[in-house]
Amino acid sequence: MKLDNTVKEKILEKLPENLSMLADLAYNYWWSWDHKAMKLWQKIDEEHWREYKNPVKLLLEVPESRLKELSKDDSFLDLYELVIERFESYMNQGTTWFSTNYPHWDKPIVYLCMEYGISKSLPIYSGGLGILAGDHLKTASDLGLPLIAIGLLYKHGYFRQEINKDGRQIEIFPEYNIREMPIRQVLTNDGKPLLINVPIGDRIVKARVFLVKVGRVDLYLLDTGVPENPEEDRKVCDYLYNAEPDKRIKQEILLGIGGMRLLKALEIEPGVIHLNEGHPAFANFERIRWFMEKGLSFEEALEIVRGTSVFTTHTPVPAGHDVFPVDFVREKLAKFFEGLPVEKFLELGKANPNDPNFNMTILSIKTSNFVNGVSQLHAKVTREMWADLWKGVPLDEIPIEGITNGVHTATWVNENLAKLYDIYIGKIWREHVNLEGIWYAIERIPDEELWEAHLKAKRELIELIRRKIMRRNERLGLDEPLPDIDENALIIGFARRFATYKRAVLLFTDLERLKKIVNNPKKPVYIVFGGKAHPRDDAGKEFLRRVYEVSQMPEFKGKIILIENYDMGSARLFVSGVDVWLNTPRRPLEASGTSGMKAGLNGVINLSIFDGWWVEGYNGRNGWVIGDTSTEPETEADDYWDAMSLYDILENVVVPMYYENRDAWIRMMKESIKSIAPRFSTHRMVKDYVTKFYSKAMELGIYLSRDNFRWAKELAKWKEKIRAEWDKVEIEEVKVNEHVIDVTINLGNLRPEDVRVELYYGIKEEEFKILKPHIVELRKTKDLGNGRYIYTYMGKALKNIEDPCWHYAVRVYAYHPMMPGKFLLGGYIKWKGVEK
Repeated sequence: MKLDNTVKEKILEKLPENLSMLADLAYNYWWSWDHKAMKLWQKIDEEHWREYKNPVKLLLEVPESRLKELSKDDSFLDLYELVIERFESYMNQGTTWFSTNYPHWDKPIVYLCMEYGISKSLPIYSGGLGILAGDHLKTASDLGLPLIAIGLLYKHGYFRQEINKDGRQIEIFPEYNIREMPIRQVLTNDGKPLLINVPIGDRIVKARVFLVKVGRVDLYLLDTGVPENPEEDRKVCDYLYNAEPDKRIKQEILLGIGGMRLLKALEIEPGVIHLNEGHPAFANFERIRWFMEKGLSFEEALEIVRGTSVFTTHTPVPAGHDVFPVDFVREKLAKFFEGLPVEKFLELGKANPNDPNFNMTILSIKTSNFVNGVSQLHAKVTREMWADLWKGVPLDEIPIEGITNGVHTATWVNENLAKLYDIYIGKIWREHVNLEGIWYAIERIPDEELWEAHLKAKRELIELIRRKIMRRNERLGLDEPLPDIDENALIIGFARRFATYKRAVLLFTDLERLKKIVNNPKKPVYIVFGGKAHPRDDAGKEFLRRVYEVSQMPEFKGKIILIENYDMGSARLFVSGVDVWLNTPRRPLEASGTSGMKAGLNGVINLSIFDGWWVEGYNGRNGWVIGDTSTEPETEADDYWDAMSLYDILENVVVPMYYENRDAWIRMMKESIKSIAPRFSTHRMVKDYVTKFYSKAMELGIYLSRDNFRWAKELAKWKEKIRAEWDKVEIEEVKVNEHVIDVTINLGNLRPEDVRVELYYGIKEEEFKILKPHIVELRKTKDLGNGRYIYTYMGKALKNIEDPCWHYAVRVYAYHPMMPGKFLLGGYIKWKGVEK
């Protein structure tokens, strides 16, 4: 395969010979997390760079005379040579964390996601999911993972936000010029556009392919805007998260099935598939079809797909899980289903055989052995959400793990802070950011140096705020003064998606009380808001309008500020330029949240509801908790009490400490950095995925495929037997005699090796729930004939059996050594209480 280098060659024609490497640098997003590289682009044209953050557009539009001038500028050339040396060293690095720890890995990990937040100049993201995906790719590059990513290229991206005179959100959908972006189209060897055939409805839709270089990682983007398609199909990728079910499912078919067909076209055989959210789950339909074409049955193919698939779910909000009528899915995949067992495929997306709906999250779960939520609390909530898929299995044993999100440190750390870290920690933090021990060196930073670096970040944010408001005033013809923000004053930031559960207006519960907080002449407080509401979220838009309305009240004018079009460029300045990061979701609807991690990395102190990542991040010294430290779900009735708690903390703790005890404030800044930076980095997160999921999935895939898929066939056959015979399994009798327990079980046509029998006991917390249960396997068996067996246990586990506070039960469940988890087969489990 080749790349269309037409635009790159045009740039090369403009560049002086001694600056020719700028073309290669422009087409690799490595520059987006290297401060020196960004400084290099800025030096070419500061205003252009600030506006677009797009080196390809910059090089296309900068006058040749300016490039010739720079080619003779010694200071620019020194920086250029330094950046190019760093870039080439990075790209050619032979030994990485991954190559050292997994030297024999020979197949790529393929990562699929609906959106990617790599940089402002690639507008194919809307919020947290995309930013997380972008950070995942950057870290995979840093660690040397053989990872390939697949997504979609949207003609209009998400949207650019404007706020009118009434505070209402206006969505602008610009049509981006692909030729001006740091991406290139993929061509066949004969120079023609590579086109992927994707079955949608009753026809084949063509998709072209673009390549984005993210350091050492390749991100491929699919788009249907080609003349070979009819007009309707060319619009599939017009908008990110199109709310129309027809467009939505077409995008998900394109991403999933089209993504897998792209791998075939590139002759790439994946070792592991990572579904980031349920949107790309149709990829596993295509993979099942692949293995069926090799002669396997549906069930056998499914075993290989399950064994090599990782699924990450990101939201406990029901609206975040795509659900379509089953008949609608059957219609949209009609061409794909030709010659295939349609109902077996459709069953994978249904909660039960009679379910009329097809759920993309259920499809992902049923086709993945490795499933996780994005924080420990979110994993618990997710297990509760989908417990019906594992009937009879205790919640804490449902096979959904927690791998807490992180952030890509190099992308989100402020340059001024990074310089201090280099001096006082040493540059080791850049490659080993997840090593907690090195971050204790933060204590060596002199307080005045840390504070001055923070003030520089605040100045950058204040300049951004003034610039954004000035542009809005000019656009709307408003003659209003710009906010005069004192860099020494307390600045609180609230910037995130305007979804109602995030409660952006919680702070406005008692305006009189808020007025006193922000207008103390000796202790002024500024509160800066930013974020977008989904175009179809009217309630979220109303929250945004309310923030604007309050910001325009005379008593809050210039103290409460709303900026428009919050994006990655704004976010970088926000998370380092405020003093306090405010987060007010209604628990447990914040699955993880990563903006607070970015803030903490920069010494900004978190003030948050005890939800998502903050449950793990808060240590009593690095920030504050609004409300209590319970993890129980909240309701609308809790809003008032959370608001009162927020006011109390601001009045009695935050504002007094900031103005009266700067030493204590800086101690908390340092604690924030050293406790959050290593534990909530994507270096830690991606390593968790490798050790907990990727390596196990790769190993399992090798076993299942060995000897002409022998183990996949055996596992599928075993599961078929379990499903057919499980109803006959019965725990007939449990006898207890002092410290001996005998359990008689009728296994029917199953054998002892098909099951595990366990004693399950502990202190009873409530009916049918045991606090921190103990589990002991019963291994000693006696064959009574006719499928009946006695399982015997004797030992200390029975010492509390007479205590009424303790509960004992026996369980039997299906077991196979090739399954990497106890209950991956689902609820094939039976229980019997032990009578005392």
